[in-house]
Amino acid sequence: MINSKQLIKELGLVPNKALGQNFLIDGSCIERIADLARCENESVLEIGPGLGALTDALSVRADRVLAVEIDAKMVEVLSSVLGEHSNVTVLHRDFLRMKESELFSAVGSVPFIVAANLPYYITTPAAMKLIDSPLPIRRMVLMMQQEASEHFLAEPKSKLYSPLSVLCRRYYTVRREFELSPSCYYPEPAVQSVVLSFEPNGNEYDPAFTKLLKACFAMRRKTLRNNLSSLVGKDFAAGVIEAASLPPSCRAEELSVDDFVQLNHTVSNGLNS
Repeated sequence: MINSKQLIKELGLVPNKALGQNFLIDGSCIERIADLARCENESVLEIGPGLGALTDALSVRADRVLAVEIDAKMVEVLSSVLGEHSNVTVLHRDFLRMKESELFSAVGSVPFIVAANLPYYITTPAAMKLIDSPLPIRRMVLMMQQEASEHFLAEPKSKLYSPLSVLCRRYYTVRREFELSPSCYYPEPAVQSVVLSFEPNGNEYDPAFTKLLKACFAMRRKTLRNNLSSLVGKDFAAGVIEAASLPPSCRAEELSVDDFVQLNHTVSNGLNS
């Protein structure tokens, strides 16, 4: 197993705070994450592999691992410490800038599993890029800041309830697996971390659903009718809300996933009729 803390000292590396480089050094946590991925004989995408501790654990189980790393220094180290891992490909790219087609091709053009210790500063956009996509993801195991995890698990009527919360419930069954203390990392962050697992629930990806959510949540202080009007016009928005038996004054954060599914169905049928 790769000892990240020792490797940092040996190579004289200085973790980049701007890139959220807090390396996981707890061996038991690393093994637990790799086990949760259930990636035996599968292809795996890892985002932000850092010094390769999790990459190493995944490569023992997986058929193929694609590790996407933005930091050129880390790529150089990874190429060295993982040089004998024939089933690992290290890609020097900004994950957020990769197109879906490019990512799918790089991972081998097959369904894949995502396992990652997400850098804190890209947690939400990186997760949204994966959740709000037609990519054939078998499951995801994502480590993130505890505060960020609350957005994924937020319930209706919560201040944290958002399009991300709804999309998670629409396409995945999300579970809080375990917590990690700052001592599990080097250098130690000032926050607790959490590992979430995401199992696809079988609902087919629909880009129109995302478009509807963004419109409904555009201005949280405005009513659903006002926000929806920007997408379909005032009269139709009023009709859609009435057809869904929702109060005229309701707001997006009060709606369940089923409510949004029904709204999307009505809007899609109305626009296509």
